[in-house]
Amino acid sequence: TNEDKRRTAYHEAGHALVNWLMPDSERPQKVSIVPRGRSLGVTWTAPDEDKHHHGEDYYKRYLVRVLGGRAADRLIYGQPYSGAQQDLKQGTQVARQMVANWGMSTRIGPMAFRMGEEHVFLGREISESRDFSDGMANLIDEEIQRILREADDKALDLLRENQKYLEAMVEELLVKEELSGEEMEALLYKAGLASA
Repeated sequence: TNEDKRRTAYHEAGHALVNWLMPDSERPQKVSIVPRGRSLGVTWTAPDEDKHHHGEDYYKRYLVRVLGGRAADRLIYGQPYSGAQQDLKQGTQVARQMVANWGMSTRIGPMAFRMGEEHVFLGREISESRDFSDGMANLIDEEIQRILREADDKALDLLRENQKYLEAMVEELLVKEELSGEEMEALLYKAGLASA
């Protein structure tokens, strides 16, 4: 329906605009509200160079970008929508790695923990014995939740402060259905975003 299309446009424009506004973030290459498979829309980014070794600041920016669509849903419609399911799954996996494997939590410190791993073929967790206490498990969960809440709040704040650019991008997406990185840059510059 037209309302579904508009809701998808807000969600994807939220991802794209947060990507655009985050300092030291990769610029989006394309944003689309054309359904593909189970996805109603998609935002593509590509790093400026191939890197395989990232710091904590990179992953914090990544989480803000991943939650940009959900933040747009909350800003415009006053509630989250189920379309953010894959974003939440990806974000939670990265936050868990940050806390439990990469030593990126000051409360946990420089420790790594054995967690259940996804089995490639069966698509479910392999049962492994845990090498940490229930208290540590609770602390890990609290840290994952804190990191994700901070990213979610940052994404919402960015969109709230720049809502007129979000609206401009949505209106253009509703007409064209896809925007390239160059088209987004021209649109944002025309709308008055100085850093575009």
